[in-house]
Amino acid sequence: MDRFFKDKITQNIIDAGDGRILRYNYDEFLKDVVKGNCCFICGASPDSKPFNNEHVVSNWILKAYGSPGSFMVLPNQTTIKNTSYTVPCCRSCNSELGELLEIPISKLLKQPFNAVNLVLQQNKSIYLQLFHWVCLLFFKTHLKGTQLSIDKDLRKNKGKISDSYCWHPLYHIHNISRQHHSGVKLASSIQGSLIVFEALVETETEEFDYLDNWNSQVVMVKVGQIVVFAVLDDSRFCISLYKTFLSKINGPLNSVQIREIFARLRYASMNLKRKPRFYSFFGEKGFEIKARVPNKIEILRTDKERVSLFELMAFYIGELMPPNLPDRNHLIDEIKKGQAQYIFDEHYNFFIHKSYRERLSNSPI
Repeated sequence: MDRFFKDKITQNIIDAGDGRILRYNYDEFLKDVVKGNCCFICGASPDSKPFNNEHVVSNWILKAYGSPGSFMVLPNQTTIKNTSYTVPCCRSCNSELGELLEIPISKLLKQPFNAVNLVLQQNKSIYLQLFHWVCLLFFKTHLKGTQLSIDKDLRKNKGKISDSYCWHPLYHIHNISRQHHSGVKLASSIQGSLIVFEALVETETEEFDYLDNWNSQVVMVKVGQIVVFAVLDDSRFCISLYKTFLSKINGPLNSVQIREIFARLRYASMNLKRKPRFYSFFGEKGFEIKARVPNKIEILRTDKERVSLFELMAFYIGELMPPNLPDRNHLIDEIKKGQAQYIFDEHYNFFIHKSYRERLSNSPI
């Protein structure tokens, strides 16, 4: 007996044993998940089983690292409280997500940085699980954009935040996000760049931060003393390009340094000459997602690049500068000209934040 079959009506690939949707047909994905209100994991409609929806930012993050009034800043510069920042999900899939993904990741990221680093070095499955979790967070964030107005003035009805999205890349991320449910096997080339650093705790009231760019599929998520960067669709090309650069970082990153690394990863992602191409495969091993990976990593020449590194740095770092900061425009102009960066000092040594340096000097030997 075949282990799976294609539904003649929906063209979804179905598990012959229990009826699970293994892979959505793209049109069905758009109809049920993107434009509909079905569970984004199993595809059930709200009238077919109990729903309790899924928080975009996981409950364990909100409880441990957020504040009662914590919120996300949306692309239209409005805000939404994290407590109401949810996407459609049935109760059983919500529980499954918690048990198989959120609980293990919460236990990992609540540990000190050195412990997290050791676990990731020694256990490849945890490393892949963390990549899965970041993909899930990224997908939920942009799925929520289908429900939110693009204009601050709701009376203008100019459409939704997601109206400009190309859903084909997010269709691929959706397949990874529900991997725990579908059982799809991911080829090693599917994993994108994933980098974990220690983060400097700069405030006692809000220890969670999130930033992404849907077009380049670059993500940053900060949870307490851990900051995770990822490029979801590059088969680890970007981490290879920055290998020497990243290896010289030997201390916790402050918020400006975090933004600089995000800008650098986005620059690399957007200026790759060729990126991997992903495809689904059904064979003897079941459902697999594989990648056709270019033979070599190539970056566009400066005169051909799609976006400037220094423009990106100025944009992301400039967001952190108060409007009334003296010489704000001059500082941003220096970044745009490539005359300022915040990771290394003039001797190309990692710049350690003053408060952390003082903490080290006061530590017992």
